[in-house]
Amino acid sequence: MLSNYFKSAWRNLLKGKMYSIINLIGLSIGTAVVILLTLYVYDEWTFDTFHEKHDRIYRAWVKEHVQDEVFFNTITPYILGQELRDNFPEIEQVVRYTSFSSQVRKGNFTELENIHVVEPQLLKVFDFPLILGKAESALNDIHSVVITEEIGKKYFGDPHAIGQTLTMQVSGQWADFVVTGIMEKAPGNSSLQYDILIPFETTTTFFSEGGRTSWTNVTVETYVLLDEQNNAPEVEKKIAPFLDSKVADIYKPGEYLMGLQPLTDIHLNKDFPEGFIAVSDARYPYILGGVALLILLLACINFTTLAVGRSVSRAKEVGVRKATGAGTAQIMTQFWSEAVLTSTIGVAFGILLAKIMLPEFNTLADKSLHLNFSAINVAALGCLAVVTGLIAGGYPSLVLSGLSPVKTLRGSLTNLGKDKHVLLSGLVGFQFLLSILLIICTLVMTQQLQFLQNKNLGFKKEHLVILPYMRSGARLTELFAEGNTVLGRLRHTLNGKEGIKDMAFSTHAIGTPGWMQLGYPEPETDKFRKFFAWAIDDHMFPMVNITLVAGRNFSSDAFAENRTVIVNEAYAREFEVQTGAPLQKPFEEYTVIGIAKDFNYESLHTEIQPLVMAVEPIQLVRIASDMVYNDYPNPKFWIQISGENLPATISILRQAWLEAAPEQPFNYTFLDENIDKQYRSEARLSTVISIASFLAVLIACLGLFAIVTLTVARRTKEIGIRKVLGATSSQVVGILSRDFVKLVILAVVFAIPLAWYLMQTWLADFAYRINMHWSVFAIAGVWAVIVAFSTVCLQSVKAALQNPVQSLRSE
Repeated sequence: MLSNYFKSAWRNLLKGKMYSIINLIGLSIGTAVVILLTLYVYDEWTFDTFHEKHDRIYRAWVKEHVQDEVFFNTITPYILGQELRDNFPEIEQVVRYTSFSSQVRKGNFTELENIHVVEPQLLKVFDFPLILGKAESALNDIHSVVITEEIGKKYFGDPHAIGQTLTMQVSGQWADFVVTGIMEKAPGNSSLQYDILIPFETTTTFFSEGGRTSWTNVTVETYVLLDEQNNAPEVEKKIAPFLDSKVADIYKPGEYLMGLQPLTDIHLNKDFPEGFIAVSDARYPYILGGVALLILLLACINFTTLAVGRSVSRAKEVGVRKATGAGTAQIMTQFWSEAVLTSTIGVAFGILLAKIMLPEFNTLADKSLHLNFSAINVAALGCLAVVTGLIAGGYPSLVLSGLSPVKTLRGSLTNLGKDKHVLLSGLVGFQFLLSILLIICTLVMTQQLQFLQNKNLGFKKEHLVILPYMRSGARLTELFAEGNTVLGRLRHTLNGKEGIKDMAFSTHAIGTPGWMQLGYPEPETDKFRKFFAWAIDDHMFPMVNITLVAGRNFSSDAFAENRTVIVNEAYAREFEVQTGAPLQKPFEEYTVIGIAKDFNYESLHTEIQPLVMAVEPIQLVRIASDMVYNDYPNPKFWIQISGENLPATISILRQAWLEAAPEQPFNYTFLDENIDKQYRSEARLSTVISIASFLAVLIACLGLFAIVTLTVARRTKEIGIRKVLGATSSQVVGILSRDFVKLVILAVVFAIPLAWYLMQTWLADFAYRINMHWSVFAIAGVWAVIVAFSTVCLQSVKAALQNPVQSLRSE
């Protein structure tokens, strides 16, 4: 019996080829988008859940209350981990780790790599399996190293290079490390990403004794594994009085707090400051999940509108079936089987389309997602097909199956026609409302990204190459001395070279977050104050066109500028300093020689903060009571190039670098690319929304085209009569288009306030943002009306030009 339903359904699909194709296109696109975006959302929401003990692993955080300031860090004191390990039996394991960039060498090949310094317990607490080596002993020796297969292949040509020796620069000294373990690369949905692991004992060579025992010096991330009998709030309560006793000579009770953040909460929680782990925006999975549902909803609406549009012609079929003995249940089953068959075919094509699109989507999303046909996933896709079919086939199944066969055969379906018209209008209008909403969001996001990329940041960012000088563990004074030496060599080698215009020196590169921030208690009020510090030379301002609003630039005599600074306008306003006067206490030994016009050295997500620029900032660092940075203030060389014949210029730079710093890898970046990277997640979201908007409009237009075709077919006699009575083709087109265009205009009216609210919420994340102009909404509305009108015209013009004699004969 069931097979007969599907045979009949298949014949109906073939009979209405155009409507079937439109349905299948919409469902295929909707299914593909849902699959791809669901993979993305699932990957984001399941970060770190692959660890077997993920529900018992927590990252420690500390809060220090100093006057009116709260210092909140997920990078914790070195001493904290050992104290937790020794004093709290509720904690099964403690894992501390830190990371730094350092040079790694094998033979004559040297590269800059990110090194993770970890306690051996990491391999017991986290599920990062070793391919070769023993997890319990791989990091026991201070000269052991665990690497991934990629690193093994890169340096040794062998992914399983167990027992080989790798040379690394630690604390400014080259040291040999023996490969004792080969690890799998961390999964893409792991917060902890690694390439090279070395033992935590090596930290004694680059953290001083004072740094390792200080409760105010944050240097490492600390993870704890709780036993199964205790939960985080209970353990935090026990830790609080213990910490009060440990810091009693520095803080009052309650001023120094420590808490535990669940491992699985780290990736999407921006309420906690970033440590060594990057944090994503929790809103984006919701946004993309919503976009996926919108696209699928549009496809389902198409399905339903076509079913509704064809309902009158199918009503007589129902009457014949009922007259020959078919029951209501059989009629319902027939319509639902047709809908489920169509949706199943559409989902199958959608899976194929998703498979084809996945590589490009991975590139766009910067992920390594896989389409896994597990039993659960297959069942979910099957449910999607069935549920979509049941929803889309609901109208003909429930409404048409209940019609009286006498009325359907006589054509007495007035109420059905009215109900159908209202439902059709609502569905088509809702389709365009969603489409217009996505179009407006796309336009606003595009304008904001263009604003971010083209805004005058207060400096010139084009044709600037940044070369970092790295030596892990070296003191700042040593690094600055070495940096000036290397800069002198570069100037000598590159002087007069074609394509090279100028060079400058700094401790940070614009576009890289985590600049050095200094803090101190104000002597008069004891209020804690903060500002950023940037070491530069006299070439920086003229090279990047930073404007001075008062005073002068640094001179070429670095010794003469030993105690001079230039501040930005934000600093001058907040600390009330002026040129020719000393800095505020306790930095009064420095004199302000210039005030620079504010420029955006951080991303446009944040407002410009007070900044001090100095040729020699060491004494500033020594006077400050607190120093925080995520980007190590090592020397960075800025080279201004002409931009012509770029490969040749880079080749010249490479050769000069090899001569000036032979032990340093040639890892260069472009300043404008660094700045654009700050908005990479927004750019990805904008691209996804743009694609979704195109697909939404395509699906809506396909549905509208099909509905217009049905409408024209149903009004063929009316069109013929109007033509005979003297109506022009343009008048006929206007009559057929009028109702649909009204629907689209109504959709625009409802979509505008909703889009405005959503985009205002999104833009609030930027300190510098566009003001949404009325033209954005006008463009989206006019464009939607034009697209809808053009779609209607494709069929209505054809009907209007038809010979009225043929139209009347068709009846």
